[in-house]
Amino acid sequence: MTSYSSNQHCVEKLLDLSETHAIVATEDIYDESGFKLLARGARISREMQDRLLLRKLKAPLESSLSVHDGVTVGELMQGALDLIEQYPALKHIAGGRIARGILRDGKSLHIPPPLCLLLTCVRKGDPESFRRAQIVAAICAGIAARLDATNNDAQLTLVASALHDIGEIYVNPEYLHPQRHLTPREWKHVATHPHVGQILIRDLTNLPVGVGACVAQHHERRDGSGYPGQLASSEQHRLAAWVAVADAAAALIDRGEESGERISLALRIVPEEFDRQTSDVLIGALQPLGHRVSADSQEGSETPQAMLGRLEAASGELRTIVAQKRGDLLHQLCDKALELLDGFAKSVRATGVLNTDELSGDDLHDASLLAEMQVIVSEVTWRMRNLARNLFLRVDAWNDETAMTRIQRSIELLDGAPVEAQADAA
Repeated sequence: MTSYSSNQHCVEKLLDLSETHAIVATEDIYDESGFKLLARGARISREMQDRLLLRKLKAPLESSLSVHDGVTVGELMQGALDLIEQYPALKHIAGGRIARGILRDGKSLHIPPPLCLLLTCVRKGDPESFRRAQIVAAICAGIAARLDATNNDAQLTLVASALHDIGEIYVNPEYLHPQRHLTPREWKHVATHPHVGQILIRDLTNLPVGVGACVAQHHERRDGSGYPGQLASSEQHRLAAWVAVADAAAALIDRGEESGERISLALRIVPEEFDRQTSDVLIGALQPLGHRVSADSQEGSETPQAMLGRLEAASGELRTIVAQKRGDLLHQLCDKALELLDGFAKSVRATGVLNTDELSGDDLHDASLLAEMQVIVSEVTWRMRNLARNLFLRVDAWNDETAMTRIQRSIELLDGAPVEAQADAA
């Protein structure tokens, strides 16, 4: 008989929500031994924490609960419409009549009660993440409008947008702090959230399989550099590209008039990373905003030369492994990583940011030019760190200390900060 353990972080968020909302059992809740823990219609409260966490259940806890006055699809879509008026970049992307119509029609969509319960937890505990989901929905509506998408495609991506980060509810919130530099080992916990979201959609709802696929793949990239599966483009759902591009753009939408250039840089810095048609739609929509960008103290101060030096040093480490010609899994993984790093280096050189020694004195005092260089360095640095995390995830899954030792220096160079040895995993 299958039994289910409740996730500590999810239960904690449900109990926090129970202090302001009535969360009731939609059916009797039993533990794996058949003991009734909660009767249908009863409310959960913080006093039940141990009961819900320490016992395995006959059915997933989330499937047996609903919330009164929780999030509605209408609220989600109206919030997306309202946000269009707040952000210039969003207005350029989704401010047209067709995109707004897609969002208005989206108010009639159905999101099953268990997921509405979890979205209500997000709205209460992480308002920024809730707002981000609405922005992603608005961007997807803009993409659908500009690509003359079918109604089914538009609706599927709206639902996937609303749910794309729902799996983060199950992640330790300490790992989700935006200013924390996670080690690859810590990142391992965060990287599960797309897969967790897909499992929730599969196990708790009858939503189309495509919704779960888009949620699972919204951090995948067309060149195979994404996570959690490092899937090739041929393995990805065709609409996952919309959610991936929208999610990447949403992270930069609040930069005012600079948003257009920052989003455009992020989408084109590595040409093979995002679906070209989808990214071109956004880049074209944002073109009227111009090319303004300013320095950001939070983006770090590493020079382009230092960043490229670190990239080349990591490539050297990986080439040493590949040169051994063992033909094992590590050899194959390093070979693929080298392809990605060569692409990163090519992209950096193509921007011209390495030619600072050729700039005149006036150029070196051009705040806009220096800021663009900083943004390019930041974007490539992020991709190097993401590759470090993916390398760690793949090798860690093999449970091979020798392989981890061999690749650890490459991971450290790409991550930009030392990682603990595999021997410290316990």
